Amino acid sequence: MVWRKKHQAAKALLWLALFVLGACQKSPTSVSVDLGTNAILVACNPVAGGADTLVTVAIIISQNSQEVRVFGLELTFDSRVFQLQRISSGNLTGNWTAVDGNEVYPGTLRIGGFVGGGSSIARNSQGALALVQLKVINPSAGNSQQSQICLDRYTDDLASFQPAPSCTLFSLKK
Repeated sequence: MVWRKKHQAAKALLWLALFVLGACQKSPTSVSVDLGTNAILVACNPVAGGADTLVTVAIIISQNSQEVRVFGLELTFDSRVFQLQRISSGNLTGNWTAVDGNEVYPGTLRIGGFVGGGSSIARNSQGALALVQLKVINPSAGNSQQSQICLDRYTDDLASFQPAPSCTLFSLKK
């Protein structure tokens, strides 16, 4: 229970650091949040919206105990609500040979990446492995109903990361 509360509070701060402060020109432009060793989380921006809203989902790691050279995971979402638009590298994997994924079932993405000729992610790093863009296609569930987006099935250099699953909520608006 303590982990879940710490994780939820840190998720909000980390998202703010990565997506809001990262775009600012004034100091500070980064924030350090202690999530524990080998932590993984998912966060979306915006956190609410209606039809045709584009949602950026960040897959974030913190304090990896070993360098990361290859990773795999699954991201799940309600395919009645969201449609995949694209998958791209995060700030930690921008120079990697590949970061990509496939929708293997409606609402289930398998995402992975490998360093190739790029730079591995150093120990004790914090940032985004990948960004997934989803489009809200059917907010008909009702005003303020929430839809869950989750990470699970971590493989390769993420095999020891926690929590599993890691989830966030998106609020649907008509």
